[in-house]
Amino acid sequence: MAIRYRLIIFFILSLWCAGIFLEWFIRFDDHFLFAFPFIQKTYLLVCHRESSKLISFYTGETLTCARCTGIYLGLLLSSFIFLFRYYNLIPDIKFLFLASVPMFADVFLSSAGLYEYSKPAAFITGLLLGSVGFLYLYAGLNNLITEMKK
Repeated sequence: MAIRYRLIIFFILSLWCAGIFLEWFIRFDDHFLFAFPFIQKTYLLVCHRESSKLISFYTGETLTCARCTGIYLGLLLSSFIFLFRYYNLIPDIKFLFLASVPMFADVFLSSAGLYEYSKPAAFITGLLLGSVGFLYLYAGLNNLITEMKK
């Protein structure tokens, strides 16, 4: 995939991840305050936003839960790595399943009441799944671009 496509992917993911932290940014610069209700509803479409699972900071909360924030930041991290290193690979689906096991185990164990929900654990399992999941997103977009050029 050409560098321009990788830059576009990185830019889109950067904007998406910046939106997650919009409530924090508004505290320092209120130019985006007019867009906050629209952006808040947009993130509500992709995450449950249960208040006890949001990452809180002294100036606000994320617009997605800890796990979803980890997934999106994992996608962003992998896309950043792909900016500097070109990989032309087709990942085996078993890697995606292996990366999802810790997340599903965390969800199952905390839902079953075997241990209390942990934001750091949710964030880390989301980060792992998002980082590995980018390989599949990248491969799919690469195939799409290749087919469109034919």
